Amino acid sequence: MLREKLKALFRLKTQGDRTSSTHDPVEILQLSYRDLLRLARQIDVHADQAPYPHVAQLLRRMASEKRQRAETLKEKILSLGGDTGDGDLEIRLGKNHWERVSIDIEDQRLLERQFLERASLLAEKAPEVSSLLQQIVTAELPHREIFLDLLARADPQADQT
Repeated sequence: MLREKLKALFRLKTQGDRTSSTHDPVEILQLSYRDLLRLARQIDVHADQAPYPHVAQLLRRMASEKRQRAETLKEKILSLGGDTGDGDLEIRLGKNHWERVSIDIEDQRLLERQFLERASLLAEKAPEVSSLLQQIVTAELPHREIFLDLLARADPQADQT
């Protein structure tokens, strides 16, 4: 179990390195699509374990919005002749609600940073793709605020599920 957590954490930490090695718009879109979809699935799993129905509903809404944005990326990938593939999308778990929200905030920030780095890489070569990634980051900003609010209200010592 610890080994799997470390593997997943390492994979998340090195995703930015993969991005910097490519300037191909389709590859960057594929990475971005998978990253966004992975986080949406993770939030769905965390919603299933939320301590209150209104929190679960809020998490599911955010996951749905992420899937909609991922669908926009998928359409762009397909229009450029790429494919999305169905790779393994590992999710990160936590022992309680506070830990899960902490993980989601960390992953949300990483996602935003990676999208901005990728947008910067493509600014000259593929301005349309760069703009799309920037638009997604802007649309994602409220999610970080929601996570921060959830974290502030969560009890880190609680053994709740």
